[in-house]
This record gives sequence, C-alpha cells and structure tokens, in this order.
Amino acid sequence: MPLPKRQDKTKKRIILKEILMYTIVVLSAVVLATLIRVFIFEPFIVPSPSMDPTLKVGDKVIINKIAYKIGSIERGDIVAFHSPLEEKDLVKRAIAVEGDEITLTSEGEIYINGERITESYIQADQGVSYINQTVTLDEDEVFVMGDNRNNSFDSRYFGAIPGEDVFGEFLVIYWPPSRW
Repeated sequence: MPLPKRQDKTKKRIILKEILMYTIVVLSAVVLATLIRVFIFEPFIVPSPSMDPTLKVGDKVIINKIAYKIGSIERGDIVAFHSPLEEKDLVKRAIAVEGDEITLTSEGEIYINGERITESYIQADQGVSYINQTVTLDEDEVFVMGDNRNNSFDSRYFGAIPGEDVFGEFLVIYWPPSRW
C-alpha cells in the first residue's frame, strides 16, 4: 500500500536533510584539511642526502609552518627553507642565527661567537674540513648546514639565508615507519 502524500514528503525531507548533513561534513573536512596543510603542517620529502644520517633521501617528514611565526629560529633547529639558488625547498640545520659570528676552520671546527661547538649529530668518521671563513650574520639571517657536511650544498656556498625564506621547522618523520 503506497504511503500517503504527507508521509512521502516527510520521508523525502528527512533524506534530503541527511544528504545535506553529510555534504556539509565532507566539505568541512576538506576545508579544514586544506587550511591545516596550507597554514600549519606541510608534508615534505627529503630531496638530498645532505642531512644524512638524521634525515635520509626520500624520508617523508612533517614541517611545522607556524613554529617561526610564534617563535624564533634557534641554533640546532632543522629548518625548511626556499633555496636561494633554485626553485626548490631544502631542509638543513640552523648552525648560527642573527647576530652570531660563525667561524669555520680547515680542521673541521666551528666556532660561534668565539666558542667551539660540538655537534653530536655529525658522524665522527666523516673527516670534515672547511675552507677557513668567518661570517657575521645580519638581522634576520640564518647560517644553515647539512649534517652530512661532505655532501651538502649549504650556507658555506650560497651564504646566509634570510629568515623570511625559512617556512618551517622539521617536526617528525612519518614515513617510512622504520624511521620513527
């Protein structure tokens, strides 16, 4: 027996409300995910071996894009930035920050403001040596270097980078799971 017209309209209205509700939920999820991706967290694939062994080529990482909007870059932070020489993004370690004087020696030592730094993230058997140089960073500049010093194109070659080119801080490796 067919439903009376009133019940049929009510049933259609309920179905339409449910479809509308699901549509709103899906659209809200898409908008929220897009906002998070654009303004807060960005997935990033490590493009080179310059951060080995800390980060390996192909590691998929999350970059925290608001870290330096609410805080400042600290020595030792792993930062993501726009390359000053090519159209790609890089990940390196901030070795010195604005106002610091960094000195590199041919013996592979680094001095920040006259004090020798120790870097536990560098492999001891790397045999690093640098071209003797001293650089004083201006306001809002960062001196970045890869942890794999013998295989890193970094501030030793292209100079300090402007802080405005840094778009985030390394947060976590999310793939492959064996690197968690």
